[in-house]
Amino acid sequence: MEKISIVIPCYNEEEAIEIYFSKIDEYINKIEDFKFEFVLVNDGSKDKTLDILKRIHSRRDDVTIVNLSRNFGQMPAISAGLYTCKGDFAIIMDADLQDPLYMIEKIAAKFKEGYDVVNPHRIDRKKDSSLKRNTAGFFYKFVNKIEGKKVIPENVNCFRGLSRKAIDEILKMKERDRYLLAEIPYIGFKVCTIDFSREERICGKTKYNLKKMTRYALDNISAITSFPLYSIIKFGALSSLLTFVNFLVMLILFICSNHLPMNQIIFMTLFIVSVILLCSSIIIFFLGVIGVYLHNILINTRERENFIIDEVITQKDK
Repeated sequence: MEKISIVIPCYNEEEAIEIYFSKIDEYINKIEDFKFEFVLVNDGSKDKTLDILKRIHSRRDDVTIVNLSRNFGQMPAISAGLYTCKGDFAIIMDADLQDPLYMIEKIAAKFKEGYDVVNPHRIDRKKDSSLKRNTAGFFYKFVNKIEGKKVIPENVNCFRGLSRKAIDEILKMKERDRYLLAEIPYIGFKVCTIDFSREERICGKTKYNLKKMTRYALDNISAITSFPLYSIIKFGALSSLLTFVNFLVMLILFICSNHLPMNQIIFMTLFIVSVILLCSSIIIFFLGVIGVYLHNILINTRERENFIIDEVITQKDK
């Protein structure tokens, strides 16, 4: 019988994880032809999450705990789960029940049909805040627009189903800063999409504030597309042209200053200065864009692991 590993990254989920396991059995017990294991990754939680995971482990024979040495973030925690899991397939999902449990059966059915990648697609984001809903919509449209093709599916995030073949290909990639939004579409294979409506969090608060969402979006853009770097070249050419025109205008003003009213000279000078300042600010912005790419180069060339496992508690350790 084939096995599905359910990989759950956990950061400060002391309230949610017990509720998750109080409900999960009624869903997985209905699924035939598959057995299940749960790979629970404690991502340096500061609350009692690890103690609760160990309590769950003590009463179940299908739980593996991966305890990271500190908080590394969601992507590294998922990577640690994929690295540890033993299943023929894996389902990545959150512990807060926003990823509906009934979807496990639908994803398993797609595995039976031979799909390697199953993308649960959110058909609406009504339960998100207006800020998150609008920024997410802009992010997906922006990335696909600048590439001229759909490089990432819209409203599909880390909630995924993967075959062992897909997992192995992802783990072969040498990126130290892993971004599944870019990597899963890259590997290809047989892909399908399932529509669903995401639920509200059963408890606790989202771990993604505006600062984290902004960094997450920028890092994903730099991992997916090089378009911003080529845009800087075009802007540099335009900026050079504007600077040359400004130089000519200033030269003409200087030559004709004896024949022009003083107010007009002051106005033109202020206008030129404002244009120069605007161009300077845009240049600084694009230097920041280059900085994001340089940061990713630094991360991937210094060859530090993107997660460190402190302890793995498997069923054999009981």
